[in-house]
Amino acid sequence: MKRNVTLSAIALVFSAGLASAAEINPGVAQLAAQLGVSASEYTVVELNQLAAAKRDGDQSTVDFLLSHGNRAAEGAASVNPGKAQFAAQLGVDASQYTGAELQQILNARRDGDLQAEAFVRSHTNRQTYDIAPQPARGRDA
Repeated sequence: MKRNVTLSAIALVFSAGLASAAEINPGVAQLAAQLGVSASEYTVVELNQLAAAKRDGDQSTVDFLLSHGNRAAEGAASVNPGKAQFAAQLGVDASQYTGAELQQILNARRDGDLQAEAFVRSHTNRQTYDIAPQPARGRDA
């Protein structure tokens, strides 16, 4: 019976589509409750991996997922072979740039725009600017 309920919860999660971090659908909440974890702390994929590990009796994977060890590896895994090759062709470190930034560097080089390339390579493009500050209560009102 418990297996049927778990399979039903997994089917509900898949049929409902991917849940965003801001919204937790009932299927995700139910699956998280069955696994004894908070639905807001885990993605749908992590919950399914956790369910499979518990079903298979794989305690090391359960501990790994519960400690969010898989998320620590995501940063190192963000450099795939294609991105590494692309960055090598540009002569930059792949771990320092996103794929979009690598494309911007390539486009700047094609156009001969040294300023645009320097802008991206210095990571100035990542800075946020407060262009239109909102007035605080009691000030500038």
